[in-house]
Amino acid sequence: MINTKRQLAAIDLGSNSFHMVVARLENNQPLTIDKIKEMVRLAAGLDDRNFISEEKMEEALACLSRFGQRIKDLPPQNVSAVGTMTLRKARNSYSFLARAEKALGFPINIVAGQEEARLVYQGVAHNMVQTETNRLVIDIGGGSTEFIIGKAYNPIMMESLNMGCVNFTNQWFETGEITEERIQNAILEARRKLEWISDEYLKEGWQECIGSSGTIKNISKILSENFQTNGIIDYANLKKLSELFIKTGHISHLDLPGLSMNRAPVIIGGLCVLMGAFEELQIESMQASEGALREGLLNDMIETAQGHDIRLDTVTNLELRYRLDTAQSGRICNTALQMYDQLKLGEENTLRLVLIWASKLHEIGLSISHNNYPRHSGYIIEQSDMPGFSREMQNTLGLMVRLQRGKLNMKLIDESPRCDKNIIVVIILLRLAINLERSRDWDTSRHVKIKLKENTFKIVFPKGYLDSHPLTKADLTQEKQEVERAGYKLKFN
Repeated sequence: MINTKRQLAAIDLGSNSFHMVVARLENNQPLTIDKIKEMVRLAAGLDDRNFISEEKMEEALACLSRFGQRIKDLPPQNVSAVGTMTLRKARNSYSFLARAEKALGFPINIVAGQEEARLVYQGVAHNMVQTETNRLVIDIGGGSTEFIIGKAYNPIMMESLNMGCVNFTNQWFETGEITEERIQNAILEARRKLEWISDEYLKEGWQECIGSSGTIKNISKILSENFQTNGIIDYANLKKLSELFIKTGHISHLDLPGLSMNRAPVIIGGLCVLMGAFEELQIESMQASEGALREGLLNDMIETAQGHDIRLDTVTNLELRYRLDTAQSGRICNTALQMYDQLKLGEENTLRLVLIWASKLHEIGLSISHNNYPRHSGYIIEQSDMPGFSREMQNTLGLMVRLQRGKLNMKLIDESPRCDKNIIVVIILLRLAINLERSRDWDTSRHVKIKLKENTFKIVFPKGYLDSHPLTKADLTQEKQEVERAGYKLKFN
């Protein structure tokens, strides 16, 4: 939980720029006291095999080192740092993150596209006057663009599409030449990517359209200074802007009032994405917002500190959607947590939360088939849209439910990147809890005493308990062999 007397920091490792916002709490609301932005253009460092170049990584690490200097005295729970599209795409993202976390001094999580969209919407919504009408929020990043329809603080539809100012500029304007044909081809490609969601979005509808991100804010400023639009973005003026760009002829020659020189190298790609969105979604006008993903991160930290964890809402929604036996999962959760707490592994440890979520969702694969349902459970969790969860946390949760019973496949753990070194202990506790609650009719948690000493789990039951529960005894005897695969021993009276 965050320390409410200290500052908060949110860091966004975007495909185009890295942002950091530092805030303090005033009446349970974040008050920004510092902002730092650097145009790293991480997406431009991807080669044709989707590896980030060493040169670009060094540039990114230098930036993160500067960020780290600003926030080095903050407690870890007061800092939230995430990577987006380029780090989702890069094949060497995990090796980069190991170095990036060292440079920053804090953990960095990669968020899925849907989670990025949710955070963007929260950042925008908490920077606006709330109404009871639908709003469409569009955030054009360097590698992806998020489209969200929501009402008040609640997103209704969310999509993240693989198109952004950096990758569109690289794809359609690689030589720097700006022509009518190139712009039209880029707009058509944006419309093609939007085509599969446009009908659904138009059917839901919205009463106002809000643009987030530096690209849209800079376009809004260019329009205001060149066409006196007072911050309003509409298609007619976007078309005029594209004609000015064509007249200029080359990216290196762009020099318009309001155009940020840092953004000039990729603004044409962002303009084409925005024009494609206006055409395909039939947008009449748009206003730019100061809120963005990092403000969404700040809001999430504050809400979690106040007792509202979006991740718990996600788990509850999955329980309802898949009609899980919550009575059984509750028994398993109680037993697993009682053992966890007896081992004193840490109240604030994220693994305690993961153990709770795994206990609640371990049978989700039964919706597909009883045969090998742990594997199905892992697949559903890993592939589902799970608001509030980073990609690493989702993968860890999927790993736990895959290994809930049967062979304890250590290869899966060894191959899981950035896995907490204590994950195997928590997996063993989940497996033990499932075995102890196999009867599905009563809670055995009050009967279990457990210790872990020198890699040996020792479980103590009341006298005569195992004699009256022969199936439990047989399950634990079989589990001994699996625990040994992980380098531990299991003993019980």
